[in-house]
Amino acid sequence: MNVFISVDMEGATGVVHRDQLMPGGHDYERARRLLTRDVVAAATAALSVEEVLSVRICDGHGTMRNVLIEELPDLCELVSGPASSKTLCQSEGLDATFDAMILIGYHARAGARDAVLPHTWVGGLIHEIRVNDVVFGETALNAAIAGEFDVPVVFMAGDVAACAEARASLGDDLLTYAVKRATGPLAAICRPPVTTESEIRLGVLRGLTEGAERAPFKVPGPVDFRIVFHRRNQADKAAAQAGAERTGEREIAVRADTYLEAMQAAWACIEGAVHELPEWLT
Repeated sequence: MNVFISVDMEGATGVVHRDQLMPGGHDYERARRLLTRDVVAAATAALSVEEVLSVRICDGHGTMRNVLIEELPDLCELVSGPASSKTLCQSEGLDATFDAMILIGYHARAGARDAVLPHTWVGGLIHEIRVNDVVFGETALNAAIAGEFDVPVVFMAGDVAACAEARASLGDDLLTYAVKRATGPLAAICRPPVTTESEIRLGVLRGLTEGAERAPFKVPGPVDFRIVFHRRNQADKAAAQAGAERTGEREIAVRADTYLEAMQAAWACIEGAVHELPEWLT
């Protein structure tokens, strides 16, 4: 068995504020260590399962160079580097050789109530994403990528709102663990690493044993992928990209036969909507 771990940061233990999210933020170095501890807990638990042969971890936040590779256990691989050099964004390196996906540090979608740092893909751009008329957050976006390779999501860790969203999108039987509960978008009641690491390990172990037969999350084709931007000028730039259709004042659509094709074309439109590529995309 091979296990894939997709990693974000806003849903990691102790992370609550923008100052923790990007290099240069005064609390970033501490936050990346907290994130790495969550990842190590998940990877170590996966590797303790006798059937598991390897773990591949995709760093999927911001610069996508946050996880400290020197802290990872043996038999792990780390996919590191920006989305502009990836074809599957937060799921880069995933393919049909994997048997299970785990989501660590995930957050709720844009507009979610009672959530820590909620957004979808690029917070400064995206108001909403709908796939075949269903609103998707990053959990569903990446689970659907895994579904293209027949890989099920078996466990997710994030805040309370992210866990609720994951179960609503992927099924009530999905095992989740909440590391914190929002009191507002930039604050939360947080459990300490000594607790969250233990619970993440237990969740991963249960997910790989009890959830091994979960069905992959699949989006049937043809796929209609809609992106609603915050501002009209952002949609103007995105609509100029190949394959994009303007469908509203702030909305574009991308259509394709498969989810994977639609997702990749949509991400290209999102990159096109950025006036100048920020440091985390380069």
